Amino acid sequence: MHSIKCLLGITLTVALWPSMCWAQAQASMNAPSVDSSKSSALSLAAVASSHRNGAANPELKKTAPISPRAQLMLMAAAIENQSYQGTLTYEFGGPLETLAFEHLVSQQGTEERIRHLSGEPRNFSRSLPQNYCGNAAARLFMPAGGTPLQSLSRYYRFSMIGQNRIADRPVNVIQIQPIHEDRYGFTLGVDQASHLPLMLTITGRRGQVLERFQFVELNLTKPDFDAPSTVRTAQKLPFTQARCQAPLTLKGWQPSWLPAGFVVASTHAQANGHTVMSFTDGLASLSIFVAPIAQVTGAVGVVKRGATVAAMTMAAAGQQSFKVSVVGEVPPAVARRVASSVVYQP
Repeated sequence: MHSIKCLLGITLTVALWPSMCWAQAQASMNAPSVDSSKSSALSLAAVASSHRNGAANPELKKTAPISPRAQLMLMAAAIENQSYQGTLTYEFGGPLETLAFEHLVSQQGTEERIRHLSGEPRNFSRSLPQNYCGNAAARLFMPAGGTPLQSLSRYYRFSMIGQNRIADRPVNVIQIQPIHEDRYGFTLGVDQASHLPLMLTITGRRGQVLERFQFVELNLTKPDFDAPSTVRTAQKLPFTQARCQAPLTLKGWQPSWLPAGFVVASTHAQANGHTVMSFTDGLASLSIFVAPIAQVTGAVGVVKRGATVAAMTMAAAGQQSFKVSVVGEVPPAVARRVASSVVYQP
């Protein structure tokens, strides 16, 4: 399943919040099928209403001013270097889940565990080695000079919209608005003391909240991964060391159209005819899956859960039929257009 926020290491959620990425990605693996012709529009409160109800509280005591870019870079460093644990909620278009999350940074690398505290019992863990190349945004955009945020400024507007209190801790609230309609928006609540992200919302074109992560408790002590725990039975998520340099060109299956600013992050072709490609603009991400099928089944359409959308269609190469799936945090129309543009180039 797509890294969505990102096992593939993309998005602010990926560029800057990799831990929550894989949590949301894992939740998306269990998303029920949705008939796009029958699904109704999400009816959660608009971002503006969310701000009025507590996303930003101008009455809180002001701290020294800081630019949104500086705050985001501090957040990226905090995620990379700090150990922490806590309890958070995950909301996607109505349903609400509660999760326990642990993040341990050591000389051996980074370990993470997630335990679902509501609904069906589910536990997951993953380990990243110390020599991990980092997220795709850093790999792809920083070698050109500057930071990923400078590249992102062509597609998003960054603004500090106030302060609030989350998990009994003061936070700075940052809004990231897309310049064009081919992307979603984000609102972040960043802890003023630790610079860790305590809240993230992903918003649609009309300002509706598609997904929300929010800590209700944060503990900055190191989690003990050696202590006896039911989480020891967690499903171990596989880790594949990505190449530190993404391919400059694609061969074989490839999209003939992508939203402006999206570049290839990784590609992998298997001997059995399966191909997986991932792309990022440094904040949002999408993946393309191509798999051979025995016959055309008509299994096309769009499946949506929260901010994650999967568009499926069919393609052909010679006499062989293939199923093409595009999964990512992009509007459905964008996913459909990318899927329909995938072609085989020998």
